[in-house]
Amino acid sequence: MPIYLPDTNAVSRYFQQRDEHLMAKMSATFAHLRLSTVVLAELEYGAAKTGLARHRNRIDHLLTSIVVEPFALADTLCYGRLRADLERRGQMIGAIDALIAAQALRLGATVVTHNLREFTRVPGLKVEDWQVA
Repeated sequence: MPIYLPDTNAVSRYFQQRDEHLMAKMSATFAHLRLSTVVLAELEYGAAKTGLARHRNRIDHLLTSIVVEPFALADTLCYGRLRADLERRGQMIGAIDALIAAQALRLGATVVTHNLREFTRVPGLKVEDWQVA
């Protein structure tokens, strides 16, 4: 069974309901989607920063219908190795993206993102872009 791990931008875009292709893909694969606690932390930050009730409501609704994937001890090991490898190769990506990538690698999951520029630097990581330009 495939596992899809959307990054923060994909979930935010899904919340905005402006990208029909993304909405359709997420709806069709909803049973296979997992919400990383790393992504959840970023969503929580965004909701706290804006203070908008609609942001809080979207997160609360999502949490009732999606499996939340905790960042595990094994993810920390994968993250350390991944980040060191990317740094050695001069291919660094953002720290949050590296955390998401490490978790996806451990799970054998596909990262759903529009940020292909960074995530495709990660060796062995499966990445898909479900957004319309």
